[in-house]
Amino acid sequence: MNTLSRAITAQIFPDNNSYMTLQSQWRVLVNSPRKHELKAAHYLLYQALRGKDWRKAFTPISNQRKLDNGAFESWGLIQAFNTLHSRVWEGALLAPFDGLVTAEMLQLVRSLMLNHNFYALRKHQLSLHSFPFEAYKLPETLLVSDKGAVNG
Repeated sequence: MNTLSRAITAQIFPDNNSYMTLQSQWRVLVNSPRKHELKAAHYLLYQALRGKDWRKAFTPISNQRKLDNGAFESWGLIQAFNTLHSRVWEGALLAPFDGLVTAEMLQLVRSLMLNHNFYALRKHQLSLHSFPFEAYKLPETLLVSDKGAVNG
């Protein structure tokens, strides 16, 4: 699954207004001087909260010198993904959202995005045109009926 349905993303937010508030705050944030505080992991989290295919948000490294010296084309993606799943960076990851994104919301996003061992993959498998994994995986406890309602 590469995008999440509205029924699934609705489970992330405490109420309908929270989603719209997050979008408004994000728009203000990326157009403010605080935009320099944002890292790739913040963009990754924002895309995941909205149920978008977060893999499309990363551009491969094109600097030939970096590539010749062993950099993965998707190094930014790997670092952002690891930061998202790290308990150590949780406070810094949530800080720019000013309380709109809670630790519980982050935990739900983490459960939808399985923690991949990128280092076990070969460099050619991390092409941004095709991935050897889906963007999201629904846990067994989160079932979606054919009418779009979520049971859990």
